Parts: sequence; C-alpha cells; structure tokens
Amino acid sequence: MYFLFIILYLSTIISEEISSLPHYFTDEELKNRSLIYSMTRDTDPPDTPIRNIAEFEPMQGVLIRYPFGISTSMIREMAEDVKIYCLVSSSLQNSAYNSMNNADVDMSKVEFITGSTDSYWTRDYGPWWVVDGDKNVGIVDFTYNRPRPNDNQAPIKVSNHLQAPYFATDMISTGGNYMTDGLGIAAATHIAYTENSQCNTNDENSIPLQNCNYVDNQMSDYYGINQYHVVADPNNEYIDHIDCWGKFLSPQKLLIRSVPSNHSQYNELEDIVSYFESILNSYGEPWEIFRVYTPDNQPYTNSLILNDKIFVPTMGSSWDDDALNIYQEALPGYEVLGFSGSWQATDALHCRTKGIPDLEMLQIFHNPLNDYIEPQSNGYQVQAIIDDLSESGLIDDEVRIFYKSDLMDQFYPIDMGVCDTDIPDCYQATIPPQQEDTNIYYFITARDYSDRYEKLPMAGYYDFSVVATQLIDDGDVNMDENINVLDVVLTVNYVLGVGDLSDYQIQLSDLNNDTIVNILDIILIVNIILEN
Repeated sequence: MYFLFIILYLSTIISEEISSLPHYFTDEELKNRSLIYSMTRDTDPPDTPIRNIAEFEPMQGVLIRYPFGISTSMIREMAEDVKIYCLVSSSLQNSAYNSMNNADVDMSKVEFITGSTDSYWTRDYGPWWVVDGDKNVGIVDFTYNRPRPNDNQAPIKVSNHLQAPYFATDMISTGGNYMTDGLGIAAATHIAYTENSQCNTNDENSIPLQNCNYVDNQMSDYYGINQYHVVADPNNEYIDHIDCWGKFLSPQKLLIRSVPSNHSQYNELEDIVSYFESILNSYGEPWEIFRVYTPDNQPYTNSLILNDKIFVPTMGSSWDDDALNIYQEALPGYEVLGFSGSWQATDALHCRTKGIPDLEMLQIFHNPLNDYIEPQSNGYQVQAIIDDLSESGLIDDEVRIFYKSDLMDQFYPIDMGVCDTDIPDCYQATIPPQQEDTNIYYFITARDYSDRYEKLPMAGYYDFSVVATQLIDDGDVNMDENINVLDVVLTVNYVLGVGDLSDYQIQLSDLNNDTIVNILDIILIVNIILEN
C-alpha cells in the first residue's frame, strides 16, 4: 500500500508539468481509491466557540492554481480588489508570472505559494476557514476525497504562507460540496456521509439523509456547525457537488437552479426546494429562495462571491442575461460579472477559485428588517453585532446606519450606540417612524482603528415596507405638537453647536431632507410658523 502511494505521489508531480488531472476519478485513482485514507491528518480542534466563515464575508484574497483553470481576464478583474494567491510549482513560477503580467494583471497583488499540485480545483481541496474562540482566523483542514497528495497538501501550504493557525480533522470531504451561512448552518449532498465509512451508509436518495453522528460531531467540534443539512444530489451527476445546483447568498438567501417540468431532474430539484422551504435560517426565519433557470444544465449556481462582486459563469446562452439578473435581484447593488470559460454543468468557476478571508476582518452580523415587521410608532430598531478581529477598537462615531425612504433623495446617517441589552459587541440605532406609507432602505457601516471599513450588506442595501406611524410633524423639534419659536431655538442651537438633538429630532429638523441641518431648515421652520 505504501509503495502504491509513493508511485501515485510521484506520478502526480510529473503530471503537473504536462496537464491537470480531471475532475472525476481516473481509472488509476479508482483502483487506488483506498489511498485517500493514507492522506488523513488529525489535530485537536480549535478553541470554542468556533465559527465557520462563509463565502460572502470580507475576503483579502482568492486562491487559484497555475496552470490556470480560469481566464487571465478574470484574474485581472479579481486583482483590482484583492490579492491573488497562486499555487504553483517552482519550475512553473516564471510561466505563471509571465502569463499574468502579459494580461496586465496588477502583479503587486499577486503572491505565489510554491509547491506541486495535481489539478486546478482549489475550491475542492483548498482550506476551510474558521474564527476560533480566541478570535483568530485559522484553517481547519479535511481529507480531500481524491487520492491526490499534492492537492491534499494545499491547505498546509496556505497556512504556512499566511502564518495562519492550522487544524485538521480526518473527515473526508471536498469544498465544492459544501456551503455555510457563517452562523452555524451548512449544507452538502449525500457524499458528505457516504464517503466516510464511519457513517455506514450508501443512501443516495433521501432528502435529507439520516444524520451521521461521526460527521456531524466533526462538523460541530471543528467548524462550529450545529445544523448540517445533507441531502441527495438532485442532479444525479458523477460529481455530486452542491455548488452545481445551490448556493447560500447570505444568512437569509439561497439560490437553487430550476429546470423545465419535462427535465429529467425536475422532480428532484423541486423536492430540494420543498425541503429548504421547510427549514429555518439561523435567525429562525424562512429562507428567501431564488431560482435561476438552467434548462440546458448551465452552471449558473457555480459562481464566486468576492466581496462586492459576483463572478458568474456564462455559456453564450440566451439564458445568460436572465441568470445575471437573478443575482442582481437577489443581491441589489453588487457588481455582477459574467465570464466565459471551459465550463461544464459539473465544473465552473466556483470549483476553480477559493476565497481567502481577511485574517483580521471587521465582522458585522445583522438580521435585516423585513416586510413582516409590525408598524412602530416609536421607530424601527436596528441591532447588529460588530466585532473587530484586529482588536484595534471600533471608532465610535463611524459605527452607523444609513437609511432613506422613497420620499428622501439620499441616505441619512444615524450613529449606533451600545445595545440596551446585555449582548456582547451589540450596537443599535432607531430608524424614525414615517409620516407616509413608504419603503425604507438602509445599510450598516463600521470602521476600526486598523482602518478597516466594512459595510453590510457589502453592496447595496436592505429594504422593507412600512405604513405611516409618525405622529409628530416635521418641524416640531421638541415634539410638543406645536411648531413655534421653541423649535426654532432648538434648531438654531444645534446648528451653532451649543445644543444636542436626538436622531429623531434631527430628522424632524431636516425639512429639506438633504441630511444636513442648517440655516435652510431654520428658514423652512420659520415659514411654517408664519403660515400658521
């Protein structure tokens, strides 16, 4: 067995110089599939509590491999915003450099991680990331479900390059068959269980599968996952990866492919949708499910969210534009970019890229207000958990929400203060009640003393509908139900900097809705008094 492992190891080093191994098992790999168990590693788990980082969180870079599986134009686009971490053998590093440099990639954003690889599917064998109980961002490795020792070593190479903590479980898995919401929920297809012999199951049909204690315990102990949704693969393809049909877009939103009713996988996909409709997200609310039409098995769900950009595989199909529009509808404000490539139904750009999180990220967690909120006469409270992993400290006057309604021309800032409940790292602010039925749009921002600035959502805004509940007229700054000289005095004092107003009073003073209280608003208040 050991001799076979060495032969396979040497052959994969040689193969890198010629071509990559395929996504599927080669005949030789099928014969030696048991060698996967020779590649296992096991460490103690990270300190608790553990949080598995989601794809849509702040990323400092993206992991790719040379020879590339994606176009240099896509690499150039990614390098505009993040670092490119490129796995490459020492003998090919000059070729990798020249390939990117000739394509006008910003080479100051490129870092090479030297070492042999067997393939370019960095998603499948690349590192999974967690925030541990000491607030360190580290790697928790697994055993790659292919007998490819070079690929299986990639997470250790990344850990060494970034000097990030490294942990490992001997569980067999693959990144293309995994998605997490960043808050303790994850999902995968049946191979998450069937490829681990400890589960003792061959079930490829159930939605969901019966729990496997071994895998579920590993996911809990090493990744902080408390709900692992393992379901049969509705695509019924050789790869059995969840990214071929579904994707978490946020802790509240989920994308699932759709097909015509006469498609061979129609019933299976609709069963998957029914299942996710029956479960709740981490905030105890129903998932908001979006569907992307894939009549010819286009790999539109096999996309990459990289901060405020979404890279979507396009096929030169008449359905490409509709797919891009679905992403725009689901995540308004994000830049949605289509890229062509050697994509297949079972393999596209998500498979060939892997985000590297900001190792000292400024974390913001918030459950958005939605249309189900009851009318509030005293305003709409927004709460968020904001935690700087740099431990440099938050800049208090830059922790804010910005909001506007359909009646306002621009977003209005409101400072957030510490929550009045005993919740660590909790901040809150109140969006004022509204005089008319309208839609409210808002986002949250924060900055810390490491000069990290984050916005949630990363692009665009949240929105919800409200009915009129404001009982105080604009201009009634002291809220005594009369607009008179007292309101003028309060506003003048605020403008001169000798008096304070609450966020609600500031809105009542800002009669021209330009987010600035000044002499123009004072004149408008005086005009109201004179007209009365």
